[in-house]
Amino acid sequence: MKKNICICIILSFIVVVSCRKDAAVLSTSTGEADLALVKHYIGEHFGGGVIFYLNQTGKHGLIAATLDIEEASVWSRKDTLNNAKGTALGAGAGNSYRIVKTQGYPEYEEDTYAALECMEFMLNGYQDWFLPSKDELNELYKQQNIVGNFKPFSYWSSSELDVSTAWFQNFGNGQQLLQVKTAAYALRPVRRF
Repeated sequence: MKKNICICIILSFIVVVSCRKDAAVLSTSTGEADLALVKHYIGEHFGGGVIFYLNQTGKHGLIAATLDIEEASVWSRKDTLNNAKGTALGAGAGNSYRIVKTQGYPEYEEDTYAALECMEFMLNGYQDWFLPSKDELNELYKQQNIVGNFKPFSYWSSSELDVSTAWFQNFGNGQQLLQVKTAAYALRPVRRF
C-alpha cells in the first residue's frame, strides 16, 4: 500500500513537472512568434531617438537623435580625401568611419569635426551615432516635422565629392548643395537598428 502511494506521488510529480516544461516551451515559442510580428513605424520613439526611415521588412531602419549637436561644426579642418563618397541609404556609418580613420583625433577639442562629433555623441544610453549620408540626410529632411527640433539651417552629410567639398542640405528649402569642407554647419546624428 505504501509502495502504491509512493508511486502515485512520484507519477504526480512527474506529470506536474512535465506540464510546467510544456507551458514554458509554449510560452517561449509564443513570445518568439510575437517578436516576429513586431513592426516599427516612422515617428516611433525607439532606440534612443525617433525612427525616420524603415526598410521593406519594417524591422530595420534609421533613427535620428531628437536634438542637434550643440554647435555647428566644420566637415574637415583641411582639404583631405577621406574615401567617404557613399551617398545612398546605409552609407553614412561607413562614411563616418572612413572620415575618422583618415582625419584621426585632434589634440585640442576645438579642432574637432562633424563625423567625429557624431561618432562621439551619446544620447539616451546609445553611443553608436554617425553623420548621415547625403540620401539619409534627405530622408531625415522629409521626416523633419515628425522627428522634430530642426531649425531651418544647413546640415552636413557624411558624403564628400572631392578633396575640398562635401554635401549639405538646407532644411529650410530642401536643397542639397556642395560646400567647402571648412564651412561650419549644423549636425544631427543618426544610428541604425
